[in-house]
Amino acid sequence: MAATVLQSRTTSGTLGVWGGTKDDQPGYIDYTSGATNVKSPRDIKIVAHDMRSMERAPTLLKNGYQLVNIPTTVTTEQFLDGNTPEGKEYIQDVYFKECEKIIQDVSQGPAVIIPASFRIRQESEQQKKLGEASSRYSPRPVAHLDRDATTFITVLKETVGDERAAELLSKYKHWAQVNVWRPIGTKATKWPLCFMNHDRIPDWDFNTHTGRIYSRNDPRVADRGEKVYDCVAKLDSRYDYHYVSNLAPEECLVFCSFDSDPKLAVPHSVRPHFSPAVLPPLAALGGNCLREMRDSNLNSS
Repeated sequence: MAATVLQSRTTSGTLGVWGGTKDDQPGYIDYTSGATNVKSPRDIKIVAHDMRSMERAPTLLKNGYQLVNIPTTVTTEQFLDGNTPEGKEYIQDVYFKECEKIIQDVSQGPAVIIPASFRIRQESEQQKKLGEASSRYSPRPVAHLDRDATTFITVLKETVGDERAAELLSKYKHWAQVNVWRPIGTKATKWPLCFMNHDRIPDWDFNTHTGRIYSRNDPRVADRGEKVYDCVAKLDSRYDYHYVSNLAPEECLVFCSFDSDPKLAVPHSVRPHFSPAVLPPLAALGGNCLREMRDSNLNSS
């Protein structure tokens, strides 16, 4: 079911999408030498609709993403301390459980939820280029999906081991990587997360609507695990663009950065250039979980 947009608030801006390669071969980036055949992302002008003012807002089960108001008990200081050994242990003990509960509630009871990663992204006035090693700590300026069917299996194996992964994949047929994003410290009023809604693209699929960029000597492996390639969203005139204005620390966005059901996999950009620009938040935080959903949940109306 498509999200209903009637007299919603809108904002305009630009968004980066797949720009192709210089030699019509599969894209690659060598993070050591800087060599690449990938063209610069194509900047497109968009009009994005504020999910707060929609008559029927998108939901995780029907559209692959949802805004929820669920506060966290973790303080700003504890979040920012999450990269230290003690802080990481606290995040895994407390915040991972909170993310599990959020996904459990929003998904209406998936069979398995596996916390996978935690990362803080600092907003910066200087945009990082696609392929810069330092970009892994900044918002992503190009619309993408975190995983597809191939790279999802890789992260599942890294998280639970080959044997357990094989057992889970044989038992459950519907999987997703679900991100839980919330600002910390203050409202997110600049460069909000933008979702590319493809309800009007019935034939949307990873193979047709994303371009691959294969990685060589990728330093991001330490943060996100092994990923053979990145999936960058290709332009399609049928996309609708959605965002949430002034996302508050007590709120979070829950979305499928991969789903084995393509209609629920959501291309997104952490940093579309919207106007007017206002002061950035302190940071944005994401907690990723791997989730199995029962098919009955997906068919609920």
